[in-house]
Amino acid sequence: MIKSTANPNAPRKAWINSNSKIQTVDQILQSAGNAVQTRYPFSAEILSDFWNEGLVAGSLTLLAGEPGLGKSTLALQLLRSLFLAKTDLKLLYITAEESVVEVARRSQRLSIPKEIYLVQNNSLEEIEEQIQQFKPQVVVLDSIQTIFSTEIVGSPGSVSQVSLVANRLLSLSKSQNISMILIGHVTKEGQIAGPKTLEHLVDSVLTIEASETSGYRTLAFGKHRYGTTDNELLLKMEETGLQIVTDPSLALLENLETGVGVCYGLGLEKNLPLVVEIQALVSQNYGQGGFGRREALGLKSSKLNTLIAIIEKYLNIDLKSNDVYVQITGLPKNLYDESLDLPIFLAILSSINNQTLNKLLKFKNAKSVFAGRLTLSGKIRPATKEESRINTAKKLKFAYNPGVEIGEVRGIITGNG
Repeated sequence: MIKSTANPNAPRKAWINSNSKIQTVDQILQSAGNAVQTRYPFSAEILSDFWNEGLVAGSLTLLAGEPGLGKSTLALQLLRSLFLAKTDLKLLYITAEESVVEVARRSQRLSIPKEIYLVQNNSLEEIEEQIQQFKPQVVVLDSIQTIFSTEIVGSPGSVSQVSLVANRLLSLSKSQNISMILIGHVTKEGQIAGPKTLEHLVDSVLTIEASETSGYRTLAFGKHRYGTTDNELLLKMEETGLQIVTDPSLALLENLETGVGVCYGLGLEKNLPLVVEIQALVSQNYGQGGFGRREALGLKSSKLNTLIAIIEKYLNIDLKSNDVYVQITGLPKNLYDESLDLPIFLAILSSINNQTLNKLLKFKNAKSVFAGRLTLSGKIRPATKEESRINTAKKLKFAYNPGVEIGEVRGIITGNG
């Protein structure tokens, strides 16, 4: 146990370092010389790439997510990966919610190295003192909403407390060149708990979210000062912790179903290519009023209505009295990729004509995926990042857009019928 000698009633002092003096840009660059920003690599190359060559020394990262998604588990696994890559690192996990015994038992289950240090504390003043004495290179604080300062009135998690704690940890991180990962909670509305300034203070905001399919998580940077926010990892919760899914293309689909009204699309969620299943059902409405129902699962109703309007205008098919149901399976968090317009359009046409796609479009490939954008003027445009989609389809041995040509949507029927 790391002991603290901090006096909570003592006046606080600002953290001072060599960069506190006023200098010109030229002076700063000259004093820095050829110094390279220190980065701590992870033992898993995919993690280092995701972080853009590793965790930057002196960086402040907010790891946020809803309760029960495995934030604490992920943080411990990140420490393990850092240690396995560089065993002389001093790594400290500060728990303000659970006891050290609970964290230690979880660590044992996750095969976390015994060299990683644990301490239980929720007092900001004592935590500052402990970090100053222990001098770790990387610190995890679980969680920022449960740490409090005696300098102001307010319960842990209040706006005033979270603001003060975050500002002081930022100052400590930068002045002492310590990498900190702050675990934060997300509200029921999906917003990071605490003041909005918390997200602006930190260098990186890393969010873990549940996918549509149980057992899977997505991990992505919403903000990343030292790298790109275009990458995303797909994780699966196992007994041994969160495991990275190295080939996520088909991971979110339970099986590949064929039939009328079924079409597979090749979506992109940031850098992840995902095969998604679209099912459409178009049926006669026998209710009063003469107007059919529109039900959309996995996409916005406005998008479904737009695609129906394109079908009605450019293919001269009247769907006003029909019920139209569309469901998308395989996209995490119900996000929508505009290049899925085409497979949704085709799934609806398949159901309208009561024919499978290979019969409707006259192609023989049993396994096929589609991607393309539809315009309000009735045009089919190529999918975004099409080369990546084509390469993924080829790797999975799927035919890409068979029977479809870029151009007028009416050509889909007239050119094949």
